[in-house]
Amino acid sequence: MLSQETIQAILGIKEKIYVTPGEMADQLNIVFFPYDKDSVSQEILYFQDKLYTTLEKLKVNIVPYEEAFEYVLLRKRFRLLFLLITNHILTSLKKMFGLSPDPSYVNLDVISNILKEKKIKKGISIVALGESNTSNLPMDNIAGFRNNSVITILDRPVDIKDDSEFHKHFDTAMNLFAHHMTNIVILVDKGSWIVYNFNASHPIYPLDSNFEKHVLDALIPKIVAPIKPNRFSEFEISPTKFDPDKKPINDIVEDLIKSGELLEKTNLYPPGKSIDSLPFRNKFYRWVGAVLLDHRNGMSYGFLAWQLPTKLSKLIQLEDALKIFGKNISDEKDYFTHNNDIYIIVHLPQGKFCLKVPEVWVLSQRSGSNKTKLNPQEDLVKLGLKNGQMIIETPKNLKLTSSYKPSFDTKVMLAHAVGNAIVGSILEYIKPDAIFPQRLKKKGLAMSHWHGYINPKLVPQGWYVYGQHNPHVSCSTPQSAIYALEGKLSVFNKSLGEPIDYLGDIHIEPHHGTNISFASLEEFGLLLNYKKDIATLGNKYLYLYE
Repeated sequence: MLSQETIQAILGIKEKIYVTPGEMADQLNIVFFPYDKDSVSQEILYFQDKLYTTLEKLKVNIVPYEEAFEYVLLRKRFRLLFLLITNHILTSLKKMFGLSPDPSYVNLDVISNILKEKKIKKGISIVALGESNTSNLPMDNIAGFRNNSVITILDRPVDIKDDSEFHKHFDTAMNLFAHHMTNIVILVDKGSWIVYNFNASHPIYPLDSNFEKHVLDALIPKIVAPIKPNRFSEFEISPTKFDPDKKPINDIVEDLIKSGELLEKTNLYPPGKSIDSLPFRNKFYRWVGAVLLDHRNGMSYGFLAWQLPTKLSKLIQLEDALKIFGKNISDEKDYFTHNNDIYIIVHLPQGKFCLKVPEVWVLSQRSGSNKTKLNPQEDLVKLGLKNGQMIIETPKNLKLTSSYKPSFDTKVMLAHAVGNAIVGSILEYIKPDAIFPQRLKKKGLAMSHWHGYINPKLVPQGWYVYGQHNPHVSCSTPQSAIYALEGKLSVFNKSLGEPIDYLGDIHIEPHHGTNISFASLEEFGLLLNYKKDIATLGNKYLYLYE
């Protein structure tokens, strides 16, 4: 319905983003890390050889190990060291005055690593085999913690079975990430392989069946699109603060609180993991883990949020828009700007129209909070998107600490919110009395994400499913936001020819989870408790959509 360029403009994503597995494979640079053959099992060696051959076939750029390194200029090393020490002093002072509970560590481990004169170049991912020595892990040898993914191939633990439940996989994965300082873990045995990444998923693949397809669709996207939480620097900080006790926020807070008991019964929102609970080998590795999580205290899974009541946009027939906006409109693009506002051009059965992309706001829970036990004074954050710029607004009287971070899925939330607003604007024009736009204008919409799927036989009428065939990217990536918005608009366009009115959609993120909008979180909780196993954690229902 809209081009990728337009979707990126709406979402404020300025860098080039590769969204197909083929594009991702073409952009992937990878190096295989040295290993001791005597300490690695035959299963790992077999898998490595098979992976190497497959990556070559997929035209991935495999970099010889000796060519992967670059010299790091002395001034760069000392500049980084100076910044880290300064940051350490500042965070320690903040802690002294009660402003930050979690200082960044700068000790001898950190200093010795920073002063290494050779590092693997940014943009090259590393495959490691088995157990590596402390201080010589791939993570010790990379130039950028955010720009080099590490993939570690390990023997599958004997206690990880095909039918192991979600929490067993989750705990195992998190411990392996911390111990091996890796972004992705591949567990292998003689007949299968499992992929763990920060999506808290655990796809299990047969070793010799469709191997190339699984590497292309499920592994390469996770490497090329690693976890990437939004930083405060990406937001415009609103000078105003919201009051949780005033409308419409207080109505939403009431729903977040009332729905908590219902949603907790579903077991879809498990407790997260704190950084301090993970088995890092030393303080340097713990510090790297904090960097990768944007200095969050840990990770929790899923989100509960509300899109605030939204002002919808009027549709303008394209011929009238040409008279109003003139030369701003190009035949080559499906969007344009006017007075800093973004307008899109849509093709509908009724003709061609343009509309201003609505400004949207979402009330969310901060990253790491207990999803089903809300503390309104500490756990809420208001997120906005206006003309491609993300905005953050905090509650009044909140004392900011380093633990107050927006959700990993912020971009996806805002993609769904702006998609809902565009859909609502179009639907109000086509059918003014439709439920969806009236609900969005007057009360807003509840939004939920969990790491599992709804039984496809129990999808409520009026909700349309999409996303099940998308590449398996990590959460918080720009790709996941693009898939959310592009898919929502496409499935809505298809729904216009269906007899059942559009009430919302179910966005499936393969080997990640589900996003859904609903009238309220309480109603969503009632739906989930209506029948046993209508939705679960893990992949139980994912493959039934294919």
